[in-house]
Amino acid sequence: MRLSIAAAALIALFCGSTALAETVEVHGSTTVSNNLLTPKKAEIEKAAGVELQIVGNGSGRGLADLVEGKVKVAMISAPLADEVKALKAKGTAFDETKLQAHQVGGAPAAFAVHPSNPVKSVNAEQMAGILSGKIKNWKEVGGADKPIVVICAAKGDGVRSMIEQEFLGGGDIAAEKREVQNAPQAVKIVAQLDAAVAIMSKISITSEVTELNAGKAVVQPLILVTMGDPSPDVAKVIAAAKAASGA
Repeated sequence: MRLSIAAAALIALFCGSTALAETVEVHGSTTVSNNLLTPKKAEIEKAAGVELQIVGNGSGRGLADLVEGKVKVAMISAPLADEVKALKAKGTAFDETKLQAHQVGGAPAAFAVHPSNPVKSVNAEQMAGILSGKIKNWKEVGGADKPIVVICAAKGDGVRSMIEQEFLGGGDIAAEKREVQNAPQAVKIVAQLDAAVAIMSKISITSEVTELNAGKAVVQPLILVTMGDPSPDVAKVIAAAKAASGA
Protein backbone atom coordinates (compact mmCIF):
# COMPACT_ATOMS: atom_id res chain seq x y z
CA MET A 1 0.00 0.00 0.00
CA ARG A 2 1.47 3.32 -1.07
CA LEU A 3 1.32 6.27 1.32
CA SER A 4 -0.19 9.50 0.16
CA ILE A 5 2.08 12.51 -0.06
CA ALA A 6 0.28 14.11 2.88
CA ALA A 7 0.66 11.01 5.07
CA ALA A 8 4.33 10.70 4.20
CA ALA A 9 4.89 14.33 5.09
CA LEU A 10 3.20 13.87 8.46
CA ILE A 11 5.32 10.83 9.26
CA ALA A 12 8.48 12.67 8.28
CA LEU A 13 7.49 15.64 10.42
CA PHE A 14 6.77 13.39 13.40
CA CYS A 15 10.02 11.48 13.06
CA GLY A 16 11.96 14.70 12.66
CA SER A 17 10.39 16.24 15.77
CA THR A 18 11.38 13.25 17.91
CA ALA A 19 14.98 13.66 16.79
CA LEU A 20 15.18 17.27 17.90
CA ALA A 21 17.54 17.94 20.80
CA GLU A 22 16.20 18.97 24.18
CA THR A 23 16.42 22.67 25.00
CA VAL A 24 18.21 23.79 28.16
CA GLU A 25 17.39 27.37 29.16
CA VAL A 26 20.09 29.21 31.11
CA HIS A 27 19.62 32.61 32.80
CA GLY A 28 22.04 34.89 34.60
CA SER A 29 25.48 36.45 34.42
CA THR A 30 26.43 38.22 31.21
CA THR A 31 30.05 37.55 32.19
CA VAL A 32 29.44 33.81 31.92
CA SER A 33 27.47 34.15 28.70
CA ASN A 34 29.92 36.58 27.05
CA ASN A 35 33.08 34.75 28.10
CA LEU A 36 31.95 31.18 27.58
CA LEU A 37 28.43 30.05 26.77
CA THR A 38 27.74 32.36 23.83
CA PRO A 39 31.11 32.16 22.01
CA LYS A 40 31.30 28.39 22.64
CA LYS A 41 27.58 27.72 22.15
CA ALA A 42 27.86 25.49 19.08
CA GLU A 43 30.69 23.48 20.63
CA ILE A 44 28.81 22.97 23.90
CA GLU A 45 25.57 22.07 22.14
CA LYS A 46 27.32 19.48 19.96
CA ALA A 47 29.13 17.89 22.90
CA ALA A 48 26.05 17.87 25.16
CA GLY A 49 23.51 16.95 22.50
CA VAL A 50 21.15 19.73 23.56
CA GLU A 51 20.13 23.17 22.38
CA LEU A 52 20.99 26.11 24.62
CA GLN A 53 18.72 29.10 25.15
CA ILE A 54 20.87 31.73 26.87
CA VAL A 55 19.44 34.80 28.61
CA GLY A 56 21.98 37.22 30.08
CA ASN A 57 19.94 39.01 32.74
CA GLY A 58 22.54 39.27 35.52
CA SER A 59 23.73 36.90 38.24
CA GLY A 60 21.12 37.98 40.80
CA ARG A 61 18.18 37.74 38.42
CA GLY A 62 19.39 34.43 37.04
CA LEU A 63 19.66 32.93 40.52
CA ALA A 64 16.19 34.27 41.36
CA ASP A 65 14.80 32.62 38.22
CA LEU A 66 16.38 29.33 39.31
CA VAL A 67 14.98 29.33 42.85
CA GLU A 68 11.58 30.38 41.50
CA GLY A 69 11.58 27.34 39.21
CA LYS A 70 11.64 29.29 35.94
CA VAL A 71 14.85 27.63 34.74
CA LYS A 72 16.98 24.61 35.65
CA VAL A 73 20.31 26.41 35.34
CA ALA A 74 21.55 29.82 36.49
CA MET A 75 24.80 31.55 35.56
CA ILE A 76 26.68 33.48 38.24
CA SER A 77 30.13 35.09 38.20
CA ALA A 78 30.77 35.50 41.93
CA PRO A 79 30.90 32.93 44.74
CA LEU A 80 27.51 31.32 45.36
CA ALA A 81 27.49 32.40 49.02
CA ASP A 82 27.81 36.07 47.97
CA GLU A 83 24.96 35.80 45.46
CA VAL A 84 22.74 33.97 47.96
CA LYS A 85 23.36 36.69 50.54
CA ALA A 86 22.50 39.44 48.04
CA LEU A 87 19.32 37.65 46.90
CA LYS A 88 18.11 37.03 50.45
CA ALA A 89 18.76 40.69 51.29
CA LYS A 90 16.10 41.51 48.68
CA GLY A 91 13.57 39.41 50.57
CA THR A 92 13.60 36.29 48.40
CA ALA A 93 13.00 33.18 50.53
CA PHE A 94 14.42 29.80 49.43
CA ASP A 95 16.33 26.79 50.72
CA GLU A 96 19.95 27.62 49.89
CA THR A 97 21.12 24.15 50.94
CA LYS A 98 19.61 22.73 47.75
CA LEU A 99 21.75 24.94 45.51
CA GLN A 100 24.75 23.34 43.81
CA ALA A 101 27.53 25.41 42.23
CA HIS A 102 29.46 23.97 39.29
CA GLN A 103 32.46 26.10 38.32
CA VAL A 104 33.14 25.84 34.60
CA GLY A 105 35.86 28.46 34.15
CA GLY A 106 37.18 31.88 35.10
CA ALA A 107 37.34 35.38 33.59
CA PRO A 108 39.33 38.51 34.54
CA ALA A 109 37.48 41.56 35.83
CA ALA A 110 38.66 45.03 34.84
CA PHE A 111 38.29 48.79 35.26
CA ALA A 112 37.80 51.14 32.30
CA VAL A 113 38.40 54.90 32.01
CA HIS A 114 38.08 57.52 29.30
CA PRO A 115 41.02 57.44 26.84
CA SER A 116 41.89 61.05 27.72
CA ASN A 117 42.28 60.27 31.42
CA PRO A 118 46.00 60.64 32.26
CA VAL A 119 45.67 58.12 35.09
CA LYS A 120 46.46 54.73 33.60
CA SER A 121 47.20 52.87 36.82
CA VAL A 122 46.61 53.05 40.57
CA ASN A 123 47.60 50.70 43.36
CA ALA A 124 45.14 48.45 45.15
CA GLU A 125 44.92 50.77 48.16
CA GLN A 126 44.09 53.74 45.94
CA MET A 127 41.41 51.75 44.09
CA ALA A 128 39.90 50.75 47.42
CA GLY A 129 39.87 54.43 48.32
CA ILE A 130 38.09 55.33 45.10
CA LEU A 131 35.44 52.64 45.57
CA SER A 132 34.89 53.49 49.24
CA GLY A 133 34.53 57.20 48.46
CA LYS A 134 37.59 58.22 50.48
CA ILE A 135 39.30 59.31 47.28
CA LYS A 136 36.81 61.56 45.53
CA ASN A 137 38.85 63.43 42.90
CA TRP A 138 41.21 62.26 40.17
CA LYS A 139 43.78 64.84 41.29
CA GLU A 140 44.31 62.75 44.43
CA VAL A 141 45.82 59.99 42.28
CA GLY A 142 47.72 62.19 39.82
CA GLY A 143 44.91 63.09 37.44
CA ALA A 144 42.85 66.15 36.54
CA ASP A 145 40.81 68.12 39.06
CA LYS A 146 37.56 66.27 38.39
CA PRO A 147 35.24 64.35 40.74
CA ILE A 148 35.36 60.58 40.25
CA VAL A 149 32.18 58.80 39.18
CA VAL A 150 32.06 55.00 39.47
CA ILE A 151 29.97 53.17 36.86
CA CYS A 152 28.78 49.75 37.95
CA ALA A 153 25.92 47.28 37.80
CA ALA A 154 23.34 47.01 40.58
CA LYS A 155 24.11 45.29 43.86
CA GLY A 156 24.29 41.52 43.40
CA ASP A 157 25.90 41.65 39.97
CA GLY A 158 28.74 39.15 39.66
CA VAL A 159 31.60 41.42 38.68
CA ARG A 160 30.54 44.09 41.19
CA SER A 161 30.37 41.47 43.96
CA MET A 162 33.88 40.24 43.15
CA ILE A 163 35.32 43.76 43.09
CA GLU A 164 33.61 44.64 46.37
CA GLN A 165 34.96 41.46 47.93
CA GLU A 166 38.53 41.96 46.73
CA PHE A 167 38.88 45.71 47.32
CA LEU A 168 36.33 46.47 50.06
CA GLY A 169 36.23 43.22 52.03
CA GLY A 170 32.67 42.64 50.88
CA GLY A 171 31.45 46.15 51.71
CA ASP A 172 29.28 48.20 49.38
CA ILE A 173 30.65 50.73 46.90
CA ALA A 174 30.17 54.04 48.71
CA ALA A 175 31.60 56.34 46.04
CA GLU A 176 29.45 58.55 43.85
CA LYS A 177 28.15 56.03 41.36
CA ARG A 178 25.80 55.38 38.49
CA GLU A 179 24.28 51.95 38.19
CA VAL A 180 23.74 50.45 34.74
CA GLN A 181 22.10 47.29 33.46
CA ASN A 182 24.96 45.91 31.37
CA ALA A 183 28.55 46.34 30.23
CA PRO A 184 27.76 48.00 26.86
CA GLN A 185 25.96 50.78 28.77
CA ALA A 186 28.98 51.18 31.05
CA VAL A 187 31.32 51.45 28.06
CA LYS A 188 29.06 54.05 26.44
CA ILE A 189 29.02 56.22 29.58
CA VAL A 190 32.78 56.04 30.11
CA ALA A 191 33.38 56.89 26.44
CA GLN A 192 31.38 60.10 26.99
CA LEU A 193 32.28 60.97 30.59
CA ASP A 194 36.00 61.64 31.10
CA ALA A 195 35.74 61.54 34.92
CA ALA A 196 34.20 58.06 35.03
CA VAL A 197 35.68 54.69 35.94
CA ALA A 198 33.66 51.56 35.19
CA ILE A 199 33.70 48.05 36.58
CA MET A 200 33.22 45.28 34.02
CA SER A 201 34.48 41.99 32.71
CA LYS A 202 37.71 42.47 30.75
CA ILE A 203 36.15 40.95 27.65
CA SER A 204 33.69 43.89 27.55
CA ILE A 205 36.41 46.55 27.15
CA THR A 206 36.37 48.07 23.66
CA SER A 207 38.52 50.55 21.76
CA GLU A 208 36.22 53.34 23.01
CA VAL A 209 37.73 53.13 26.51
CA THR A 210 41.07 52.39 28.19
CA GLU A 211 41.75 49.74 30.80
CA LEU A 212 42.92 51.08 34.16
CA ASN A 213 45.47 48.97 36.01
CA ALA A 214 44.12 48.68 39.56
CA GLY A 215 47.12 47.00 41.18
CA LYS A 216 45.40 43.67 41.77
CA ALA A 217 44.20 40.93 39.45
CA VAL A 218 40.62 39.85 40.07
CA VAL A 219 39.35 36.71 38.37
CA GLN A 220 35.64 36.00 38.37
CA PRO A 221 34.51 32.40 38.66
CA LEU A 222 32.21 31.28 35.86
CA ILE A 223 29.62 29.15 37.63
CA LEU A 224 26.52 27.22 36.60
CA VAL A 225 24.08 26.68 39.47
CA THR A 226 21.43 24.00 39.79
CA MET A 227 18.72 23.35 42.35
CA GLY A 228 19.72 19.91 43.57
CA ASP A 229 21.52 17.42 41.39
CA PRO A 230 21.57 18.43 37.71
CA SER A 231 19.37 16.51 35.31
CA PRO A 232 21.19 14.30 32.78
CA ASP A 233 20.92 16.99 30.07
CA VAL A 234 22.14 19.74 32.39
CA ALA A 235 25.00 17.54 33.59
CA LYS A 236 26.07 17.15 29.96
CA VAL A 237 25.98 20.94 29.50
CA ILE A 238 28.12 21.45 32.60
CA ALA A 239 30.69 18.89 31.41
CA ALA A 240 30.74 20.37 27.91
CA ALA A 241 31.14 23.92 29.25
CA LYS A 242 34.10 22.84 31.42
CA ALA A 243 35.72 21.17 28.44
CA ALA A 244 35.13 24.20 26.21
CA SER A 245 36.75 26.55 28.75
CA GLY A 246 39.63 24.21 29.50
CA ALA A 247 38.69 24.16 33.19
